[in-house]
Amino acid sequence: MKNVRKNTTELTREDLKIVPESPTMELSQNPAVEPSDQTRTTIRHAPLVYRVDEIAQLLAISNRAAYNLCNTTKDFKVIRLGTSIRVSKQSFDDWFAAV
Repeated sequence: MKNVRKNTTELTREDLKIVPESPTMELSQNPAVEPSDQTRTTIRHAPLVYRVDEIAQLLAISNRAAYNLCNTTKDFKVIRLGTSIRVSKQSFDDWFAAV
């Protein structure tokens, strides 16, 4: 292969031509194909916790009453993350089924 560039700041059309014996990428016999919609699967995991507004909707009570319940109950597991309150779905569902 011959040295094409002498001065990189002054390239000519001749410099940009591809030398025939230069190695290039080979064309694949099995080109990449995007998967069809049938093969593409999106896995969505069910949430493991409820938010307080979801508790309020499930119990048909106000948000304030749901916050009060979460702050005072020992019947189901309440998780506090900073200022956020989450309720364990498993423990709430067990409690709600027993009520």
